This record gives sequence, C-alpha cells and structure tokens, in this order.
Amino acid sequence: MIEAGLEFDGEFDRVLAAFITLPAPLRPVNFSHEERIVDTADRVEDQRRFSAFRARSKSGFFLLGETATYSVRLATGRPLICDCFLNMRPEVAKQLLVHMSTAQPTFGFACAPAEREHRNRFTVQQGNNKIDNWVGRDTRKNLPGLYWLTLLSETLAKRHRVSFDAIEAVAKEHIALEGGQHLFRFYERPEDWQKTNAVTELCASLPGVFNIEKVKPQLLAAKNFLELSSMLQDWR
Repeated sequence: MIEAGLEFDGEFDRVLAAFITLPAPLRPVNFSHEERIVDTADRVEDQRRFSAFRARSKSGFFLLGETATYSVRLATGRPLICDCFLNMRPEVAKQLLVHMSTAQPTFGFACAPAEREHRNRFTVQQGNNKIDNWVGRDTRKNLPGLYWLTLLSETLAKRHRVSFDAIEAVAKEHIALEGGQHLFRFYERPEDWQKTNAVTELCASLPGVFNIEKVKPQLLAAKNFLELSSMLQDWR
C-alpha cells in the first residue's frame, strides 16, 4: 500500500473537482461517512445525492474506489486535508500527485507507510504505557518532511525558506508543474527509503523542514505523561 497526503488552502469545490476527474483506477466511485461503502447508491456520479451528502458532512467524509480510499478532513479556519490510501502499483501515486497539483495544494507526498512513520511518528514507553503520536505535520510551522514523492508549492517553500536547489541536488527527479508546483522523487521505489540516509540528512540540513531526530531528545527527556503531552502539543 502507498500512503499519500495533500493539503489545500484553496476552495473546496476546486479540490473536489480534481478528485472526481482523476483517471481510472484512481477515480473515486462512492462516498461514505465510513471507510467502506454503506449504500451502493451513494455514487459520486449522482450529483444530487452527493451534493446533499456534502451539505451534511461538515467535518469531512470518505471517497471510495476499488483500489483507493480518500479521507477528506474539514475544519473551520484550518487547511483542507486529504489522506489517501492506494492499493495499486506504486508508480500510480505519481499520477495522483500530478493530477491533484491542478487544485493548487500547498503540500503533498506519497510514500510507504513505514517511511511516513519514520519521519513523523514518535513512540515511547513510559512505565506500562506505550505512547504514540504524530509530530511535525503542521505546515504553518514547517515542512512536515521529504518523502519518496514530495509535492511542494513555491508558496510554502518560500514561507519556510526552503531551497529548491538544495532539494534538487538530492532528488532523482524534479518536475516543475503549472501554478508554482514542484514534484520531487527521491528514490526509484517507495521501499528504497531504507537504503539511504540522503533524505534524512537533507531534512536535517534544512531548518524549515521538520526533522524528528532533533526533537526526539527533548521528548524522551520528559519525566512523566503530562510533561510529554505538553511538549507534544508544540510539535503536532
């Protein structure tokens, strides 16, 4: 499975239009409030039914295809977040990011789930309690990381003073897309992240990119759960 994510500051209708015009097999067919099809009549192509569903889905919903699941998360005053789960050939993820770049995301990525956890998941054992938290994913503070495929807008790169030249020097592929969007590929295949430290070293060298290795010592120094929870609030 490939995990992908997209973040948007733009209009929801533009984002939705990009999703429903994805090429097969990426295109969603059904919609639901669950990660499964509840009613086969809930089809995206049924515009009247889908519009009514959207009107009552204030916090988000799922778009479902045969081999793809899209979780659309909505919150007032916050970016629109789309979590994408692809059970298909890894190379199709590139097609997803290129197509969705037309909706002007601020940030996007695709990678093996293990790479995402490696860069943004903090785990620690405190007594009998195992604590797991996502960290570094707030694009208002930094770039969440660099992954197998990374879609980066010029707007976000400038905000965090991240050098495209530095990224391009490490990337195996760089595609400049319309609207100031840039797609970088760092490995041949998603699982290849385990074979090199180049991207980890690149993240560490760029102050505007989150690097979990810099944060771990602070979090591991927490004396108890309350202290750790307070620290994690700063890094979510």
